[in-house]
Amino acid sequence: MKIGIDAGGTLLKIVYFENEKRRFEKRPSSEIDLLIDDLNTYHSADEIYLTGGKAEYMNEKLKQIHGTSVEFDATYRGLIKLMQEQNLSIKRFVYLNVGTGTSFHQADWEGQTRVGGSGVGGGTLMGLSKLLTDLDSYDEIVKLAAAGNRDEIDLKVHHIYAGRQTPIPGDLTASNFGNVLTGNIQDMNNADKIQAVIGLVAETVTAVGISLADGFETEDIVFIGSTLLNNDVMIEIVRRYADLKGVNAHIIENGEYSGALGALL
Repeated sequence: MKIGIDAGGTLLKIVYFENEKRRFEKRPSSEIDLLIDDLNTYHSADEIYLTGGKAEYMNEKLKQIHGTSVEFDATYRGLIKLMQEQNLSIKRFVYLNVGTGTSFHQADWEGQTRVGGSGVGGGTLMGLSKLLTDLDSYDEIVKLAAAGNRDEIDLKVHHIYAGRQTPIPGDLTASNFGNVLTGNIQDMNNADKIQAVIGLVAETVTAVGISLADGFETEDIVFIGSTLLNNDVMIEIVRRYADLKGVNAHIIENGEYSGALGALL
């Protein structure tokens, strides 16, 4: 068996490959020592490949390592593999890895260049959701967000124009959380607050991606990363925002495992 592990700051993404079949698994990074014990006990004869910020720590603890990869290179290899499997053929594109933070890359079939990063990402989503609602379960947060309405929290273009004709779509966000002081705070429930947080993350990273795509002369942006997993609200916002700007947003299935997959390729 071959095992690829992307040991990140929030999650451990794992790909098991045996008999031409793949199995995906994720664990919180707080369980890294438990994973190391499991690998040393049950997988000491298997080939283990590492990438990610905590790869060096795992490398020191594991009995048998067959290779380590630079995180950005591993993610690119895994992403290209998934894109091929999902019949997505794009010659030039920008991709956003929306994990704890967000990493921005310009790429083609020859390779990738990391062009920047942002502290806005899944860590922002989880941290602000905890502060605003005291919820800390990702699954609960994304499920609750679907029932929210951020119109009373975010300042939208239609708020500014007060019912008059707007030069751009009225539902575009003029200022994330910019309507809080003039809105009715008592009527803002947890679902509304979390949806507003997701809007902040989605619109911020997508806006940067659109600018990078324009500079790279492409209309295609590929999104990967654990922050998109089952996050229908974020995916809808990303696609809506990209569409308004004339850009194609591609959400890769199992994209959060690109690093782990690329590590073992």
